[in-house]
Amino acid sequence: MSNRIKDLLIWAGLVVLVILAMLVSRYRFARFDLTEDKRFTLSETTVELIQRVEDPLLITLYLDGEDLPMGFQRLKEETVRMLDEFQALNSNIEYIFVDPSESPDAQVRRDTYQQLQNAGLGAIAVNSEENSGTREQYLFPGAIASYKDKEWSINLLQQQFATAPEAQINASIENLEYNLSGALRGLTATHRPRIAVVDGHGELSRNETESFENLLGRAYDVQRFNLKEFEVNSADSLPNLQNQLLRLNTFDLLVIAKPTQTFLAWEQWLLDQYLMNDGRVILMMDAVQAEMDSLSYGPEFLAYPISGQIGLSDQLFTYGARVTTSLVQDMVCGGVNDGKAILPWVYFPIFLPQSQHPISKNLNAIRMEFGTTIDTIRVAGIKKTPLLFSSPYSKRQPTPGRVSLATLYSEPDESLFNEGPFPTAVLFEGAIPSHFSNRLLPDAALPELIPVANNAKLLVISDGDFIRNQTNKIRPDLPRGLPLPTGYDQFTQQQYGNGDFILNAIDYMLDGTGLIEVRGRSVILRLLDMPRVEKERVKWEVANALGPIALILLFGFGYQFYRHYRFAKRKA
Repeated sequence: MSNRIKDLLIWAGLVVLVILAMLVSRYRFARFDLTEDKRFTLSETTVELIQRVEDPLLITLYLDGEDLPMGFQRLKEETVRMLDEFQALNSNIEYIFVDPSESPDAQVRRDTYQQLQNAGLGAIAVNSEENSGTREQYLFPGAIASYKDKEWSINLLQQQFATAPEAQINASIENLEYNLSGALRGLTATHRPRIAVVDGHGELSRNETESFENLLGRAYDVQRFNLKEFEVNSADSLPNLQNQLLRLNTFDLLVIAKPTQTFLAWEQWLLDQYLMNDGRVILMMDAVQAEMDSLSYGPEFLAYPISGQIGLSDQLFTYGARVTTSLVQDMVCGGVNDGKAILPWVYFPIFLPQSQHPISKNLNAIRMEFGTTIDTIRVAGIKKTPLLFSSPYSKRQPTPGRVSLATLYSEPDESLFNEGPFPTAVLFEGAIPSHFSNRLLPDAALPELIPVANNAKLLVISDGDFIRNQTNKIRPDLPRGLPLPTGYDQFTQQQYGNGDFILNAIDYMLDGTGLIEVRGRSVILRLLDMPRVEKERVKWEVANALGPIALILLFGFGYQFYRHYRFAKRKA
């Protein structure tokens, strides 16, 4: 058989293999992820959510425009890569890009920007140089997913206070799957867990938690529940605690935000037995009376303990928690606007979450107002996870004690701020014991006591105002009194991550799909060493320019040498 026939058979075999591979690929799908951190492998939970999409789902991405900064270009490419993975599993999922700054009309652009902000997408201002001068445009690193009659806004950029832009992009890429899959879960969910915002003890009002409740309302059924409103027994006119507990147990999670009035024994029993039934509770409690409003009456006020009058301290101690009455003063702190400048205020500590726990990982800075420390007590069967810590440059102020505006205008003594870090938010999970075991019950007719939980979850935060939203007082473009986003400080124009922290906590405590675990995955972003890049720029530019040419010339000379050697050998 001649060499020509052999070559033809080899080529024919290759063509047949290619055709067979194409035919098989139409019916069999396979991809291989060879990366070290498995960044191209979707979680089983995400795959299940993708398969739930039975009708067309359109994701409109607004991360587009001319001359995108390098970091945003990378985020865009990673988003496209992730959505291509989604599409490969379900062709009902489609995506498009829209440039919100494409119109040359400034008014049209402003209207578009406002519509996107009203839809819940955050904006980032970028100035670009043009022939006519500087042009200001806004980037919207986010998307809006539409499915049937629902819409879901997705913020793709994970903003973090005092964090390098490269690290923020890395955090955003790590959270891409979680954010996109969370939208699928919200749009396709057939069951909405029920959350009760507890009333009856002077908690934050509806107006003070409106932004938080609206945020929760996208994925959960949220309802106010007054613990003091109960059915009365017709025989003895006493509260029917058993029915009240049944009503309470219809909720999947309770939020108790800043109680200021006493919980009676039977109300403590209700909360206790709700937990013993593997309930989920988030308690945001002030152990000290300290309010900024007090400074409107004078340059200082007296901060004093109030945890005793609330009546939950002994109960929390049984569960392994003690919210102390020592105020946290931290040199890493938020600011107060006195009308002339924004000055740091040590009583407004800022927490930069360092924990790898899914609740707090990659979050923006979180702020408290007059927060206190939390001590934990060893209790068998309970897993305790501190989620927020003050900085090492913090100290405790015992109460009663004076809070004076003088500290706002004086430099703190750094040598005194060396007691931290202190935990200020702690998650308790597992076999939480009942506070009423071996105690007298508030009513002898109560049902049999559940002595210990199997898998209850309790999150304790030492700031009652943690989710309180401000209402508009200074922006002329918004109605006065309009609730502002959770965590937004209108006086310093800073957006903090309080709302995201609580949302992550609720997702973690109620997650039945395992999606929250996706937040725990890490994508290794191999960043360039910028000082070395600048130092060796010329060398690498020359190498990149001349290297390919040199390789081609080397290959050409080598091929000519090989041919010369081969034919010379044949003649010999």
